[in-house]
This record gives sequence, C-alpha cells and structure tokens, in this order.
Amino acid sequence: MTTNQTTTAARASHAPAGDRPHFLMLGSVTVSTLIAGAQTNGELSLVELTGVPGSGPGPHLDPWRESFYVLDGELTFRVEEAGAVRTIVARHGDTVSIPQGVGHAFSVTSSKAARFLISSTPAGIDAFFADAGEPIDRPHLPSVPSAFDRERLKKAFVAHGLSPYSFPT
Repeated sequence: MTTNQTTTAARASHAPAGDRPHFLMLGSVTVSTLIAGAQTNGELSLVELTGVPGSGPGPHLDPWRESFYVLDGELTFRVEEAGAVRTIVARHGDTVSIPQGVGHAFSVTSSKAARFLISSTPAGIDAFFADAGEPIDRPHLPSVPSAFDRERLKKAFVAHGLSPYSFPT
C-alpha cells in the first residue's frame, strides 16, 4: 500500500454545528466561523454571514482571495478592474470570487436579510472577524442595528493586512 507522504501527518477536522464561534460585525451582520484557518494549516477559512439590507463593507483591499456563495438574498458588488468599477449582482446560488489585492465593496441589496458564505485563501478572514467583531452566543441579527467599535475595526484591519480603498473616478 502506498501513502501520500505530504498528507500522512495531516488530520481531517470536524466542527459540530453547535460548536462554532459567532460574531456581530458593524452592528448589522452576523458571522459564524465554519472552518478556521487553524484547522487547515492556514490554507483556507470559511465563514457564514447574515446581513440586513444595506449592510456590507465599504471599499477595501484584502490580503487573500475572497470567494462568495449566496445562500439567500442578493448582494451587489463593486469591483475595480483595469481602472474601472464593475458592478456584479449575485443572487441565490451565485458565486463571486475576488482576487487578493483587488479593490472591492459589497452590500446586501435584497429587501430581506441575505445569507452567504465567504471563503478566504489563504486563511485569514476568520481571524479578522474574530478580532473585529463582537462575540455573540448565537448568530441572530439584532432587531435594531447596534453601535460598533470603530477603533476595534481599524485595529483588526491593520493586524490582518486589510486596507481601505478608493475606487477610481
């Protein structure tokens, strides 16, 4: 029998459904860590988000590739490509993948909350949300968006290599 020497020391990971950390971002988005970077030797992380209409980050640059899968609702992305801003509307079942270092922003544009997955390669988005968000017991959106700690968000941006971005005009 032959074994793959590169994976003999690797271990599969399993995170039971009720055993995950959850965070509240920007007072209006819940984030649940599904696969942490620590589980994949830093190769990948996967988070599930639920955001209220109008929620989402402003233009920024990430130090990883972000890939989105829309479970429910609608997201509208703005992505800088070749000096112009492209708009992408993603709905249930759609995917969007944004390369590392590409300026982008997105928001929930459905009339109800949107639910979506984001994977990052390499891993990192899970650790960013853990540092930027407020820990919560369950991933339930507040009935009224709460205030959030902007300084905490700024520190997490710096710690994880994200940066604000301005789209070309």
